[in-house]
Amino acid sequence: MSMLLITGSYGVLGDRPDGDTVHFTPHDPGFLCEVPGGHRVKRDENGGASLRLDGIDALETHYKGAGPDYVHQPLGLGAHAARDELLSWLGFTDVVQDAEETVTASTPKTVPGYILTSGADVYGRCVALLGCGAPPQVGNPPKPARSGARIDVTVDMLHQTANHHLLSLGLVYPTFYSDLPQVLRSDMAATTQQARAAVAANGVWAHDVTISGVKVESLASLTEDLVIVPKLFRRVADYIRLFGPSLACLPAYLAGGADEFFVPGRRDSIVGLQHVVEVTNGTFRMTRPIEDLVFVEK
Repeated sequence: MSMLLITGSYGVLGDRPDGDTVHFTPHDPGFLCEVPGGHRVKRDENGGASLRLDGIDALETHYKGAGPDYVHQPLGLGAHAARDELLSWLGFTDVVQDAEETVTASTPKTVPGYILTSGADVYGRCVALLGCGAPPQVGNPPKPARSGARIDVTVDMLHQTANHHLLSLGLVYPTFYSDLPQVLRSDMAATTQQARAAVAANGVWAHDVTISGVKVESLASLTEDLVIVPKLFRRVADYIRLFGPSLACLPAYLAGGADEFFVPGRRDSIVGLQHVVEVTNGTFRMTRPIEDLVFVEK
């Protein structure tokens, strides 16, 4: 499956970037109208858009969900590390943020780069692989691909992206959707397993308790101490804010969320995370590693 290449620049001023979200302004904003899929990219007054990094999920730094207040995952156990590494990899230095983590200054103000995308999410964010500098070379003889071209993304191209970089360092979790080509998912799954085995000192895998099990005494347990897959964090954080810390009804709540996904060895999709989340005596755990799940984009 081909992906749409768009060249432009990254910018962070006035935004709250995290480990898997950043702002991008194309050289030709019209190309964002050509992003395939069932959702349109939401553009700002300058023709730019918020990007969600494809294939990965970083610990939450400001999640609202059921609200009314924002919550986060443990900031010192990976949430800020992923954000800082993404900005550094893109080429930003001296990034200044206010108390609400909005960027008030950066050097430089923008950084040139490109994205490879096959769709947008329900929030209007362009889901993409992020590259810096000149776009990848294609053809024979090879030459930089032009903006607006649809290209078959190779594993070598994937390895030149921020998505792969963050995953290889163990700073983010994999979270796959069916729009991401299978060959790229397979490589990212292998990269995940290598990062997990290495247990990088500053990576999420050094603290992850998604599979081993989580006992939640309060919302603060999730926001300050426990590192789990962000998609599951969002579901459980909303559940606790709505119903309190007792996990007795968590499976029913997860069933209502209707997340749809595929797992290896099963032809049909599964609906509801309760099929891969076990609740026992006030403890919950995922019964499959996150890289086994391939979600259907809604």
